[in-house]
Amino acid sequence: MFRPGFHQNNPPKRINDLPPELIILILEAALDEVVKVSYYQGGHYLGTLKTLAAVCRTWKSTIQDTPSFWNVIESTITPNEMHYMLRKSEKCTLTFRHLMERFDYSGRNVRRRTGLDTSDFFDVASFNMSRCSSLSFAVKWYRQAVRVLGSPAPILREAVAIASDRDSVERIILFDGQAGMLENLWLSDIPIRWDLGLPPRLRRIKISYSDAPITWLPTPGQVVSALSTCGGIESFDLSGRSTVHGRLEWEELGVGGPMVELPMLKELKIENMSIAGSAYILQHLLTPPLRNLGLTQCLQRQVDTLTPLLYPPGPPLIESIRSALVCCEKVTLNVERKQCTLEIEGVGGHVYLLLQCADPDELTSWLAEELVSELSSVPELVLEASSSFPGPELRSLPKLMEALRNLVRLHCSQVYAAAGDLAEHLARPYQASDGWRWHWPGLKNLDLNDACHWNELALTMFRDRYGASQEEDGGTSVGTLKWRPSPLTSLRLGGMESMYPETFQEIVDIVGKEVLEEGAFVPEEHGWFG
Repeated sequence: MFRPGFHQNNPPKRINDLPPELIILILEAALDEVVKVSYYQGGHYLGTLKTLAAVCRTWKSTIQDTPSFWNVIESTITPNEMHYMLRKSEKCTLTFRHLMERFDYSGRNVRRRTGLDTSDFFDVASFNMSRCSSLSFAVKWYRQAVRVLGSPAPILREAVAIASDRDSVERIILFDGQAGMLENLWLSDIPIRWDLGLPPRLRRIKISYSDAPITWLPTPGQVVSALSTCGGIESFDLSGRSTVHGRLEWEELGVGGPMVELPMLKELKIENMSIAGSAYILQHLLTPPLRNLGLTQCLQRQVDTLTPLLYPPGPPLIESIRSALVCCEKVTLNVERKQCTLEIEGVGGHVYLLLQCADPDELTSWLAEELVSELSSVPELVLEASSSFPGPELRSLPKLMEALRNLVRLHCSQVYAAAGDLAEHLARPYQASDGWRWHWPGLKNLDLNDACHWNELALTMFRDRYGASQEEDGGTSVGTLKWRPSPLTSLRLGGMESMYPETFQEIVDIVGKEVLEEGAFVPEEHGWFG
């Protein structure tokens, strides 16, 4: 996540802006390659070779005489090199980097190492943490790094700490509570004292747990309290297989407690926390609309109601959804028996919800009621209803489709359970004050990937919506008896051509063969927190 010494927001523009150790490698590599060229080997351009060699020697001399060039202490160096570098850089800040070791199934180290022993590396790092500005390490056992993470680090600005196996239940006071300059923090399977807060200047935090002991995990109240100690936070990511201490019901959490204002927060991700826990955090944060909001809950053994999350919604949730729907590019909705997924992508932000719940229809109903005006301008819908037959999770789908008034692109990868509602919405006009109108009159791109499973229903829909037996004249003036929908520009029917060729041909005769020849509509794939 964080690469010490390299900043994506300020990339180097000239070769002299690169780290000196990288420049010397480039020059030495160039010299090695040049001498392999045939006409250089005969003595030609000897002056060029000498010039390159002189440049390399100059850079080596410069590096030898510049203390700041010796401040990156890595676990791959030898003890003698380490002592030399510490002596050379005694007036400079330090960077410590430890590479992950590899072990076989018996726990033996299988990576041939010529550098520092892990214990020696962390002894040196902990002794010099007062000079450390950047720390990154990956170890097998958490206890190996306890003394480093518990040492005061007054000038530390970024830290990455990763452990692959837990071997202690001890929770540490992060940098002994003395990391006042720390801005970037990434911890993986590192237990910390959440109740004591976080460093005050943190801007980006990522903390993850994988099958951690329950005593490591924070309560929702502790998360809110910890965030209150770093008011300038911009990105917060709490993820893993489990991220909350125990399973608490909404009634146990309560709704009391002060609101925490985070005016700089742009990204928030909470993974595998109970719905009640996520709701508690969102309802106690005051933030601007977020550029990225992600709530995923896919590993919970029990399902909850969505009521605490949606009624009322926390300010970050409702405002981020509204912002994402402004100039929205696409809405994705996937409804299953006990799970629902909502993704909204737009100029104003990105929202991703993946929730295991007792009644997924709660989300669909809430969207259709709470965000009617915002949904009316959405141009693209990706819809999936993966149940084998219609169920209560689809009760509010017709209402949501009515709210999406100006749809241009529709992609349905698996909607067998909702095929009836979808076909009726497309095939049945409604009476408006100025005549009969069609739902989604501007629909141009239609992808019915599983239409082969409801082929007769699809054929009827195409006949009713695009058939030639319509009475309207195609005009757009007020008073037209029945407004004609826009013709399709692209159509995809999945495997219908091979499974039901006659039905497929009838549909092609209705919409025109050129619609299929011009290319099918395929939605782009987007991930979370790229």
